[in-house]
Amino acid sequence: MPKFTIHRLALLLLLAVEGCASPLGDLGKEYGGFTDENLLVGVNDVELQFPTQTTSPVEVVLQVRSEELLKITPANNPADWGAAIGINLQLSDATATALAMNDAIEYTIQNNLDVKIATFQPTIAGNTVLANEAAFDVVLGAGVSTKKSRIPQQQIVSPLGGALNSSESAVDIFDIDASLSKKLYGGGTVTLSTDITKTSSDSSGFNFTPDPAWQTVGTLNLTQPLLRNFGEAVTRAQIRLSEIVQGQAAEDVKDTLQTAVTASQQAYIDLELQWKILQVKQWLLEQGEAVVEILNLRREYDTVESDYAQAVATVQQRRAELISQQAAVQGASDTLKKLMNTTDYPLESEDVIQPTGAMQALPVSISLRQAIMTAMEHRPELRKLAMSIDSEYINMEVANNAMLPQLDLQAQMSFYGLGNNTNEGYQEVFSADFINYLAGLTFQVPLGNRGAEAKYKSARLQRMSAISSYKRGIQEAILDVKTSLRSIVTNAELMRANRAFRIAQAENLRALGVEEETMSGLTPTFLNLKLQTQKGLASARISEFTSIANYNKAIASLYKAMGTTLEMQQISFSNTNSSQQ
Repeated sequence: MPKFTIHRLALLLLLAVEGCASPLGDLGKEYGGFTDENLLVGVNDVELQFPTQTTSPVEVVLQVRSEELLKITPANNPADWGAAIGINLQLSDATATALAMNDAIEYTIQNNLDVKIATFQPTIAGNTVLANEAAFDVVLGAGVSTKKSRIPQQQIVSPLGGALNSSESAVDIFDIDASLSKKLYGGGTVTLSTDITKTSSDSSGFNFTPDPAWQTVGTLNLTQPLLRNFGEAVTRAQIRLSEIVQGQAAEDVKDTLQTAVTASQQAYIDLELQWKILQVKQWLLEQGEAVVEILNLRREYDTVESDYAQAVATVQQRRAELISQQAAVQGASDTLKKLMNTTDYPLESEDVIQPTGAMQALPVSISLRQAIMTAMEHRPELRKLAMSIDSEYINMEVANNAMLPQLDLQAQMSFYGLGNNTNEGYQEVFSADFINYLAGLTFQVPLGNRGAEAKYKSARLQRMSAISSYKRGIQEAILDVKTSLRSIVTNAELMRANRAFRIAQAENLRALGVEEETMSGLTPTFLNLKLQTQKGLASARISEFTSIANYNKAIASLYKAMGTTLEMQQISFSNTNSSQQ
């Protein structure tokens, strides 16, 4: 498998969430009113360190025989994973392929489908931000038209009998216009436009000057709301809301990534447990077969059929349990493969993943208070809920502004020019000899204003709901932290108790072995007792491994509950602004 450095993992995540920046800074500070230490009054900052180094009275008493007891204990080498894993779905002997936990986590980060799906969302949200910002871009407009008309018209006759105008209007008009407009952050729109009109008149008996006539117009127009829809708080609301959505999408990526990493860790730990249980059950079967072999040799003189049949039945039961456990190992391997989603260990392959290294309890040192405060600062769910409060506050600002009357200003200034060509026309425009002004106000207000007031009240309630959701999120975070921490404490105690239980059972089996060496004859009752003692030692060993696995899985759950899974794995997660599509 290719090895990836932590730097490359950090780069991978950086690219995955490119364009994702949280609109909020330090949420712990911004929402200190909800997350300050007043919530933790009465929670002592007592540091817990596990696993404990204390020994049980059983271990103290049997310490002199610790090496001897370890030798007769099944699966006594934590770093040894050898075991028969049965047949696969092709009805051939299953083969094992070694894989370290760190490599499994790296594969999960790079290939997990849930992570890949989540990483698309920040980029999508980033494009939405750009689309909303584009509302303030300068807009270029242009148009062209031509018109030719010949219209008969009344003539004006002078008292002297002569016509003062033509009998028809013959006009050719060619028009070009262009404009630049921009929406302002204050809510208004400013437009700069120009218009060029060429008019050619061909009326018999009459001459026009200039002909053709080039009329040019330059116009500056401003429309500006003064009450409703005024100000950046309203005009940039959609941008700010989309930035919050982008930040929430980035937190979703982190949450999905943490969930995938935690699931990968726990799946690997469970795979370790299944392998160790398989080793224990294989040992148990071998020990039982040895007892049956002895009973078979003694059937001729002191073993009754019922004792022998009971021993054989016990061995067959152990064989069935071994087969079931082999299937459990293969199933745990497939679960891990699905999470990793890599062609190096494809899910469709029948190769069984074999752990590497030693199965042992991981060290951890933390206090309940510290764990809760860390969760409040780093947990993605809480950061998303805090952003939702900001989002609802923006909506409340917009709704509050919508309750104001609508008072809009329009101001316009136009400069006209006329000449034989466009240059002469624009000379008159810039000389400002012909100026038209327009200024006006429009006012509108709904009588009673019930709709706007109802929307504002609804927005306030939505914000109150968001704050309550955030507080509920804190409660859920505290519950998750306490549940995980309690599981660590419980399983740390169970490790100690099950270790003492296993040592005591090993001593029991050792004592039977000593008795077996000194007995003149082995009775069937004694051998059946030996079978039961073997089973007791195997159960104790499985309980010991189970408590170790549950302890390590609880640590992974604690880091997930605190939102620090990536940090504990030394994985860098960064949000950076980027315009890349």
